[in-house]
Amino acid sequence: MNNTGLEMKSLLLSICISLLFIANASAGNELRFINPWIPEAPPGAGVLAGFMEIHNSGNQDIIIQQISSPTFKRVEMHLSVETNGTASMQPQKTLTVPANSKLILKSGGFHLMLIEPEKRLLDGDKIVLRFKFSSANTSSANTLEQIVPVRKASATKPTTMKCGSGKCGTGK
Repeated sequence: MNNTGLEMKSLLLSICISLLFIANASAGNELRFINPWIPEAPPGAGVLAGFMEIHNSGNQDIIIQQISSPTFKRVEMHLSVETNGTASMQPQKTLTVPANSKLILKSGGFHLMLIEPEKRLLDGDKIVLRFKFSSANTSSANTLEQIVPVRKASATKPTTMKCGSGKCGTGK
């Protein structure tokens, strides 16, 4: 092969890689985190919850595949459901943020379970959550970090929770 052919292949490869990075970067630009927060927990609490709105301004659904944090042993995605008067949590493998819409993470619905914090988190602390996600039509994953403040929890009516599978925190 002559130098011109090799240069063309090299140029095409560079363009393809650049387009891939641009596409991945734009997926991250389409996500916005609105009012993220973690309620302060009492001493010794091994599990906290995370809430926020996740807005997707893009034209494709975004699939959140995994969430992690250096502050917690693990982060799980859950859905609270009520059946016959009993509330339970169902682990979710993924969360979908619909195109041109939002996903609300709140008490009593989809939410994050933040398991085994490295220390007690107090009002005013800030933690980092890492979201691994992809667009619905691609297999490549992106990661986006979000700083989430800890705030005093407002007084809420306690609910009876049990894990839907009987194995709390193991996922599906």
